[in-house]
Amino acid sequence: MDHQSVAQQVLADVGGVDNIQVGAHCATRLRLVLKDKEKINQQGLDNNENLKGTFENSGQYQIIVGPGDVNEVYKHMAAPGMKEVSKDEL
Repeated sequence: MDHQSVAQQVLADVGGVDNIQVGAHCATRLRLVLKDKEKINQQGLDNNENLKGTFENSGQYQIIVGPGDVNEVYKHMAAPGMKEVSKDEL
C-alpha cells in the first residue's frame, strides 16, 4: 500500500483537510469529525481497493484501513494541517 497516495485520496474524498474538524485513529480505523458530510465522495471511498469500508458512529465518520496501515495513512493525512486529537478526546 502506498500510504501517502491513500491519504491524499481519502483527503480528497472527504472534502479536503478544510472539511475535517478533527481527526484521530484507532488500531484499524481513521476517525474523523467532518464539517460538511455532503462533501463526502462515498463512491470514491467505496471504490478504493485499499480501504475496507466506511460508516458513521456517534458523529464520527470512520474509514476502515486496517492494522499496520492506518497509522501510516493517518500521519500523511495530518501532515497538511489536519487538527489531531486522541480517540478518547474525539
